[in-house]
Amino acid sequence: MLVLNQITHAFPGCFEPVLKGLNLTVQEGDFCVVIGSNGSGKSTLMRAISGEYIVDSGSIFIDQKEVTDTDRSHLIASVIQDVNQGTILEMTLLENMVLSAMRVKRAGFAFYRHYEKEMLSQIQTLDLGLERYLNQPLQCLSGGQRQMIATLMAVCSKPKVLLLDEHTSALDPKMQQVLMDYTAQAITEHNITSLMVTHKLDDAIKYGNRLIMLHQGKIVLDVSGSEKAALSITQLLALFHHYEDLVLNRGI
Repeated sequence: MLVLNQITHAFPGCFEPVLKGLNLTVQEGDFCVVIGSNGSGKSTLMRAISGEYIVDSGSIFIDQKEVTDTDRSHLIASVIQDVNQGTILEMTLLENMVLSAMRVKRAGFAFYRHYEKEMLSQIQTLDLGLERYLNQPLQCLSGGQRQMIATLMAVCSKPKVLLLDEHTSALDPKMQQVLMDYTAQAITEHNITSLMVTHKLDDAIKYGNRLIMLHQGKIVLDVSGSEKAALSITQLLALFHHYEDLVLNRGI
């Protein structure tokens, strides 16, 4: 379970905080989709949870243990839209996957060979023929293929919390669909507590059991179950326009 208690984060020189006393509880196994306009605080929220950003105030708990001021990289796996981050291009596909799964810094050839069969099996679940690149450097793969592998690595590391920040945005429409279907299946199969940022409203409606909308660093919509299932793209667009109009009317 992930709990955020009164989280605030501001950037130097900014007029106001990006996150403003945000409260959020995500139950174990929840798949939360996070939407919001540009500048609403979505990516800042993800980086605050991962520990990349140090929060100015508030507390973060994972499985009832406070991790606000501690390293939590062993508990959280992240996949972002930049396909060049999260993997080591000079290392082979097998080496990247084993290091992600084992969270170690050094390992010899025999060590990788020991895990080769397991890693090969995991790659084959994508059904994209990527197993032929198992012993090739990741720089031999396309950006879309690397993003697929980065997501697979994150899932297979069995994190307590999985953070996905527009992880399909660099892919073509066909690969976006393949990756989203794999992501949703893996999250359900492994019961991974997950938050996914997306700008695609159709994905926001189709995937996840919970939908959260941010506006100016606060949660303005939080629905799940039948309430989420009843939402339409038209309704979500209306909400976006509503909050944008509020900002314009206040002269912000």
